[in-house]
Parts: sequence; C-alpha cells; structure tokens
Amino acid sequence: MKNRLAALAAAAVLAMYWWMATSVSDSMCTTGDEIAHLTAGYSYWTTNDYRLQPENGNLPQRWAALPLLGRGLRFPTLDQDAWRISDVWDMGFQWFYRSGNDLPGMLRAGRGMIALFGVATGALVFLWARRLAGSRAALLAVSLFAFCPTMLANGALVTSDMAATCMFLAAVTAFWAMAHRLSPARLALFVLALGLLCVAKFSAPLVAPMCAILFAVRVARPGALPASWPLPRLLDGRARVALALVAATVAACALAVAVIWASYGFRYAMYRQYEPNRVRSLVGWDVLEDQGGPVVPAFRFARAHRLLPESYIYGFAHTYRFSRYRKAFLNGEYRSTGWVQFFPYTTAVKTPLALFALLAMAGLHAASLRRDARQWRGRLYEWSPLLSLFAVYWAFSLTSGLNIGHRHIMPVYPVLFVMAAGAAAWVTAPLRWAGAAVALLAAWFAAESLRIRPHYLAYFNELVGPANAWRHVVDSSLDWGQDLPSLRRWMDAHPDPGPVFISYFGSGDLDTYGIRGARVGDINFDLRPRKAPAILSGGLWIISVTQFQQVYTEARGPWDLAKEADYRRQLAHVLELERTHGRLTYREGVTFEEYQFARLCHCLRGREPVAQVAYTFLVFRLTDEEVMKALYEPVTIR
Repeated sequence: MKNRLAALAAAAVLAMYWWMATSVSDSMCTTGDEIAHLTAGYSYWTTNDYRLQPENGNLPQRWAALPLLGRGLRFPTLDQDAWRISDVWDMGFQWFYRSGNDLPGMLRAGRGMIALFGVATGALVFLWARRLAGSRAALLAVSLFAFCPTMLANGALVTSDMAATCMFLAAVTAFWAMAHRLSPARLALFVLALGLLCVAKFSAPLVAPMCAILFAVRVARPGALPASWPLPRLLDGRARVALALVAATVAACALAVAVIWASYGFRYAMYRQYEPNRVRSLVGWDVLEDQGGPVVPAFRFARAHRLLPESYIYGFAHTYRFSRYRKAFLNGEYRSTGWVQFFPYTTAVKTPLALFALLAMAGLHAASLRRDARQWRGRLYEWSPLLSLFAVYWAFSLTSGLNIGHRHIMPVYPVLFVMAAGAAAWVTAPLRWAGAAVALLAAWFAAESLRIRPHYLAYFNELVGPANAWRHVVDSSLDWGQDLPSLRRWMDAHPDPGPVFISYFGSGDLDTYGIRGARVGDINFDLRPRKAPAILSGGLWIISVTQFQQVYTEARGPWDLAKEADYRRQLAHVLELERTHGRLTYREGVTFEEYQFARLCHCLRGREPVAQVAYTFLVFRLTDEEVMKALYEPVTIR
C-alpha cells in the first residue's frame, strides 16, 4: 500500500510538472530551433519527404507534429526554391507567420507532446530512486525533477533535448534489466529504447560505452543469468553470461536499425521525388566532408551500401561537421572549439543551490552508514547504470566543442535527482534538525522554480542571478529569442515617440507580435527582406543580450584594434562611394551594419540600460549625438 500511495503521489507531481511546463507556452514566442523542428516534423508526416532539418532527431520532430495532423493547417507550396534547396528556415517562416495558421495553438500542441517525454523521464527517476532508496526518497527525487528550472525550461520546447534525456535513461535502464533476466519482453524494451534513442538525437552513440561499462560490471559479478528464450534455462558462468548478453545486444542493435528505417518510412532516399540539378540539401555533402576526420569514411561507406536511410546518414554527418566548431561565449571569452569548464560552470550557476546541499546531505548519510567492503561493492553495483550514464556523458561533454547551451548537459540531471534523494533518509533519523534541513532545502528548491516562473530558461541561482546572467553566458542558456511577448507588453506599457531600433536574436517574427522598429545588426535572424546598412539615429534601442555580446555577427568578439582598423577601412569605402554616387553591395552593406552595431555596443558596455525586459533584452535611450559619437568619434579600446 505504501508503494501504491507513493506511486499515486508521484503521478500527481508529474501531472503538475506537465502543467507547469506547458502552461507558460503563451508567454513565449517560438524559441530558436522550434520553427525548424516543428516544420520538419509536420513535413515528414504530410509529404513523406525527409529533406528538412535532418540533422535533428526524427522522433521528437514527428512526435511534436502529431497533434497538428487533421487540423487543416495550410503548409507552404512545395513548388518553390525554399523547398527545392531544403531551406527549413524559409519554409518554417512561411508556415508559422505567413500562412494564417493558429501559431499559439501549434506551439501549445507541439510543446505538450514534448512535455510527455519529461513525464516519462520523471517516472523513470521515481522508479530508480524507489529501487535504490525507498518510497520517501522516490517522492523527493520526482519532486526535484518536477520543480527543476532546467527540466521545466526545456521540457516543453519542441527540440530534441528532453527526448534524448528520456531515451538515454530508458536505454541504460532497459539494458540493465536485460542483463539480469534475458526474456523476449526485456529484449524488446531494450530494442525500443535503443532505436528511439537513435532517432531522438545524434549523440546516441554515447550509449555504446555506457552499455559496455554495464556489460563488464555484470559479467564480472558472479551469478547466473535467468533466460526464458528460446527455452527457460539458467545460464551459469561468466563465459556463458557474456556470450548470451553479446548475442542479445547484437540482436537488439540489428532490430534497432529496423526502428531507424521505420522512422523514415523504410525508404533510403531523402527526397520523395528527386530532380537532378534542381533539388539539393541546404548544405552539400562536399561541405560536410571538407574537414575530414575518422568518421567521414564511415559516412561514405554507409551511403555507398545504403546501410541506413540517406536522411539519417546526412543528419549524422551534419551533426559531426558542425558540432566540432560552433561559436560560443563564456564569461567574456569567445571560442569556436569550446571550453572544458563550460558545462561545469553552467551547471554550477543554473542549478538551484538547494540541490547541491541535498547532494551533500545524501553523501553524509551514505558515509555515516556502517558497511563493509562487500556491502559497498553491492551498492555500487546497484548504482552502475546511473553512474555509467553520468560518467560517460560528462566525459563527452567536457571535451565537446558544442558549447551553445546548458541544455546539452540535461541527460545527467536525472542521476543528480536520484543521488540527492538519498537525503530523504535524514527525515526519519534521530537528529531532528537534519530532517528539518532536508524539508527546508526541498522547499527552497521549489521556491526557486516558482520565483522565476514563467522565465524558466533565464533561471540562474544566487551565484549569478538572472539579471546579471547575460554577462556570463547567452544563447540557449539564457536568450533563445523566447521573449517577444514580454517585449510587446513592455513596449505597450512604455510608449516612446521617437525612433525604435531593435537587434533580435531568435526565430520569432516581430511583425507577428506587433513590435515595430528598425532592425539592426541581426540580419542573420531576420527572414523578412530589408536593406543594409540601416540608417541609425538616436531613439529607443532594444538589444537581445546574445546580440549585445556579438556572438554571431561579422564583428564577433570584443572590440579591439583589428576591428577598429577594419571599421575605419569600411567607413572610408562608404564615404568614397557616397562621394562618387556609388553603391555598396548587399554583402558589404550587411558587414558594415554589423560593424556599426558592434561599435555602438562597445560604447554602451560601461552604461547601465534604462530597463531589462525578461532578462533577455537590454533597453537604452540614446540621443542623436550619442549615436554619432559612438559611430564616428575615437573610442577607448580596453
């Protein structure tokens, strides 16, 4: 009965989690990648074509788009260049903003589906904590999951992050179950978890070393392996256990490949109808292979022998190519190859401090128990699946060059929740203050989540705080373009008669949200046609914090002597063209505008904004004189 009541309570907590994650949908516009994921998923169902956004998981894209089928949504015509060149951003812009569809309803439906992966993850957290530490710990673990700002921020976004988090945990769980009872049902669960992980995200190969560790741990432990297939028997001896697990794993991998093929309609070709010299991918195979690497020959071999669907191979190659070098920002530094300290730092500042305190209390309780070496080995054995997931994923993340968002470390969080749940043992301990401390820490953890609501993505703990976070990290760790509705409300409450200039990072459409202003320095994120360079003057300047940090403009990084020299050369060229009535090329105009914008931001760095909207927009009021000074007079270079 106790376990049943705990399960019912956990179900209620997870229902609350789903509501908390999804109910904030209307307070956000589309975040950076959602436009691509949802458009691609809908196109897979309705066109049976896999050209759009193959570099992200087929599973979350299809799953999120499922409730949109049968709604009578208008999809852009396929007889256009954007479709022929596989431009998911242009197609998505048309579908989201120009086709007259119910955009808020589309986002609510897609986000609600992704949040179900969060519910499944929370259920696994509960089951693991109950198995390892009992029902009280399981309720604490699932509550930590449900109120964690990172799980709430990303748990209901149409991306692949929550799906991958769920399937990594499911895959190691299923493998561990199969390693202790070899049955058709457990083999089928591992096949399903493995196959779905493979089509959830292209980091799926990390499950191989995780399972290899579990294989070694299981085989090293004496004990027979009960098997119910093909005939009931008891496999005794390390060699027989190892051979059976190898055979089962090979069979599971083969069947998981079938799951991959099924997700692409059992068709090799990426395109439903290929037209030579007219149809192509947005990024060609030549670009994907131009940097070489040990994996490129494997891609070529897989294509030559059609081992996997073409779109899947392409997506894997695209991820491999562009995850090795990605522009990123951390504490004033800019790199394309990442930092070892990126994820440790973001975890330290984006995780409620109460969780670290609970982890410490769980560790103290474990250390206080009197156990001999054999008992400790037994406990480590029981924890092996979670520890292998944690160790392998952290090792990979520390060496990853993909440092564009804290969300990429999400798969380790379920392990932290289960670990921290061990603190629940203090509740019944003789030391009453210890039990009270656990209760207070759990309440503090929940309060942190409620305090930041609905801006879960902008959560930072007391070490940094959300208002100062933009000085440390940006992009999807803080500013993923989600706050246009908040900006609209702020502008309605603070009308300004003068010109408005906006530099926005994200995939939202300002016109759709009724935001009027001249866009500056953000042409890479503006799919509406516009001229460059923009004519700049004094007025209200609203700048996304990612744009303010110059992560993705031509003038990336801090303003230095080299950039100043480049800007002076461009300015001289512009003045010469004005004198001779010449014109800048479009590319020259874009570059000059971005350099002007970067120089202006440089001059604003020592100045406090007049407002900060939803932690992701900095607002300045500038006079014509101040703008002209920033653009043309000498500046101090630190």
